[in-house]
Amino acid sequence: MEMELSLSIASFPLDAETAGEMERLIDGEPEECQTLLLKELWQKPFAKGFAVLAYTVSGELVGCAAAADLVGVHHYEWSAFVAPDYRRLGLATALADGVQHSLEQRGAESELAAFAESEAADAWLNALGYSCSFQELQFEAQPLSVYPLADTVEIFPYEEKYLDELADLLRAAFDESVLPVLEHNLEDPERQVYLMQQGGKLVATATISNEDGALWLTALAVSPDAQRSGFGQAFLKWARHLAHQKNLGRVLVEVETENPSWPVYGKAGFTKVSTISYWQRR
Repeated sequence: MEMELSLSIASFPLDAETAGEMERLIDGEPEECQTLLLKELWQKPFAKGFAVLAYTVSGELVGCAAAADLVGVHHYEWSAFVAPDYRRLGLATALADGVQHSLEQRGAESELAAFAESEAADAWLNALGYSCSFQELQFEAQPLSVYPLADTVEIFPYEEKYLDELADLLRAAFDESVLPVLEHNLEDPERQVYLMQQGGKLVATATISNEDGALWLTALAVSPDAQRSGFGQAFLKWARHLAHQKNLGRVLVEVETENPSWPVYGKAGFTKVSTISYWQRR
């Protein structure tokens, strides 16, 4: 099939017409496609990102890519999708080139390409000069109608007086690179940071957001000296109960495959739904 196609770039927030075209393009695709293409950010006024759009001469959208600076540190994550009838035309590579052009214009300091694990995507990204940096497992659980926390444990929304203690916990659980993520989560009005205490001591934290009828739990961390005590599992079950209280349909979490604690998610009633690979340029 030979067909003339044109590319354009649109910054977030996208206008309603463009967002509608992208929604129609990926209609019927697995839900992870929407997540990877950052659908929840397309029309958010504060989002720092853009879409690369591929149109036929007649104006039909047949491919798109989306990229966003998720935590405001000039690091972008991006993904792409091409309608099945237009694959094998090199369109995906043209979209990737469009992403690179816009990243350079925006002064991006780093990037990751995020795609569902597949032989075709892996081969294409390798050919583009990318190497797989890490993988994340996405887990899902149904809301839990009842979940009583232990009497000695409480979970409550973040308060500023806990900032130093929270930063110390996250730094110990991860490393210094998590602090800009914490700052972003505290500033984002659509994210809520929660703290878990036992006997007045901070033992765990997680961030909650609502997207497309689901509760997302991110940045779950347990203090190293409180691990293997059931706090992570308790936080996850509490989140499932919170989803029930909010009348949300499910709870979603992502965890790196190299994280040794990921079996905890299964114990908390979560099942694996997909594997996402994150790629860096060589």
